[in-house]
Amino acid sequence: MRCAITGTAGYVGGSIVRFFRGNGSDVLGLGRRINPATTSHFNYDLTGDPSGIPWSGVDALVHCAYDFRPLRWEDIHRVNVDGSIRLLRTAREHGVKRGLFISSLSSFEGCKSNYGKAKLLIEKEALSLGFAVVRPGLVYGPNAGGMMGTLDRAARASRFLPIIGDGSYPQYLAHCEDLAKLVFLLCQANARVPSRPLSAAHPVAVSLKSLITTLAVRHGNRPVLFPIPWRLLHLGLKTLEALHLPAPFRSDSLLGIVFQNPAPDFSLPEFPDVQFRCFDPKKVLSVERWT
Repeated sequence: MRCAITGTAGYVGGSIVRFFRGNGSDVLGLGRRINPATTSHFNYDLTGDPSGIPWSGVDALVHCAYDFRPLRWEDIHRVNVDGSIRLLRTAREHGVKRGLFISSLSSFEGCKSNYGKAKLLIEKEALSLGFAVVRPGLVYGPNAGGMMGTLDRAARASRFLPIIGDGSYPQYLAHCEDLAKLVFLLCQANARVPSRPLSAAHPVAVSLKSLITTLAVRHGNRPVLFPIPWRLLHLGLKTLEALHLPAPFRSDSLLGIVFQNPAPDFSLPEFPDVQFRCFDPKKVLSVERWT
């Protein structure tokens, strides 16, 4: 199988690349940065023209890329929504038989974050084209990146850690290798593509407070957590963004944590062999190699 994958330089995209290559697939990386694990690379971003991508021989497309730089909804829609829909449609027009869009558990009807809303619009287009949609939870694994990497670095850097409200917000975690296996199976020629988004994570939630405490203890840190009301924290992050100053994470990400899907469905009857492992940071975050 030859698979085109966007966002290969990111944590999720890179994990999927390693799994595909480890299972004998050729990978055409699509992005601004090169992942050396890919078979070949084509320089591309979501504002570009996807018709120039070398689609010949590509059997499947996995779309992981998302541009976090736009902050206004108009720009988010133009870059991420319009760009993703253009990419998915062009892949179909060039004969790509199978495709998959990596969405997020932050995406659901009634979600508050712009990230979730954008993903939801792309989901609908992907499903209408006959492509699969996967909504991963908080992705973790060796040398964790993304939001998990941000939390892990914060837990290591200081004993005194801010926490959103009382820290009770549930987090559903997905090991990167389990997610990559599900994506790989969905891209196979004989895969039956579900007509609904698939939620991908271990079904037992971990509270944000418990997660941060566990990460801190792993680094030999005895954390002192001090709660900050989410509205006050959101105002502070919005202010930093307005002043173009660095922030620990985006104000929109905070909305995704506070306003979550109240009832995600983690059933995967089509893929009984895919089981998302329970979170154990001692086993999976401290390992420096792919396991």
